Amino acid sequence: MTIYIDREYKCHVNPAEGLTPVEAPFFDGKCAVFVEGHRLVPPGENWTREDGKLFTGKMITPWKNSTELEAAQQQYERDTADLQAAYQEGVNSAYD
Repeated sequence: MTIYIDREYKCHVNPAEGLTPVEAPFFDGKCAVFVEGHRLVPPGENWTREDGKLFTGKMITPWKNSTELEAAQQQYERDTADLQAAYQEGVNSAYD
């Protein structure tokens, strides 16, 4: 999946001016809320946290509450499964 990172390495799902595209298979199948709650520092790049701690990429870590991100992802997966089931039911009923 292609994501887009800003200067603070926060992830975005849509391209915009000033964002850098990055291939990030880690985010395949993840919802926008989950993706946009993370920070990705690509290999060979560094990010310095507010307290001065330096992180060297490749690093992926949540910058928002991880419990909320996991809940959003789980809801997304339930919704996706429900939509797939409804679609399949429609396909099956077409053959009845």
